[in-house]
Amino acid sequence: MNLSSFFLFFRRLKNLASREINRAKFSLHGVLFGENFCVHGHCGLLIKKDAKITIGSDFYMSNGNHINPLCRNLEGGFFLNEKAELSIGIHVGMSSTAIWCNEKIFIGNNVNIGANTIIVDSDCHSLNYLDRRNLSTDMKLSKNAPIEIGDDVMIGMNCLILKGVKIGCRSVIGAGSVVSSDIPADCIAAGNPARVIRKI
Repeated sequence: MNLSSFFLFFRRLKNLASREINRAKFSLHGVLFGENFCVHGHCGLLIKKDAKITIGSDFYMSNGNHINPLCRNLEGGFFLNEKAELSIGIHVGMSSTAIWCNEKIFIGNNVNIGANTIIVDSDCHSLNYLDRRNLSTDMKLSKNAPIEIGDDVMIGMNCLILKGVKIGCRSVIGAGSVVSSDIPADCIAAGNPARVIRKI
């Protein structure tokens, strides 16, 4: 066995171990997931009281360990505050994606989410500087709004999906985009802020 074969074998062994560890970790946290659930690498997971995650079958997520060269070694994860709800459909794939859910995030079926994308349904901080001086006031008074990502959507790498956004079915979001308002179905959108470039 040459050196490159050894490293390939070691990487496969590491991925197999991380897959089983993540299955156990998600299950222990009360996450409901379907068949063929696979998360490679270390995935952050913080689920607060009465929060809920449901994930459909054939889910795949890669995290760090240079599994996806576009993510380099970044770690993704799921972070849900109290009573938040994250729903992910069937056949969804993502790489080093960070999802912060304060209220509700819905991701449809057959969705691909590119490397290092961040999805957050909250401002995370109050817009009033006086509120920001107190941590508990700051978090309580931040504004939240649900996110909905339709079926068959493709989101490019390094995107930011902000609160209150609906992305219509079958649309494509270009790499590096900041989605701060609704994107209709069947179109290509890109930019900061993301705008419709053309219909598909």
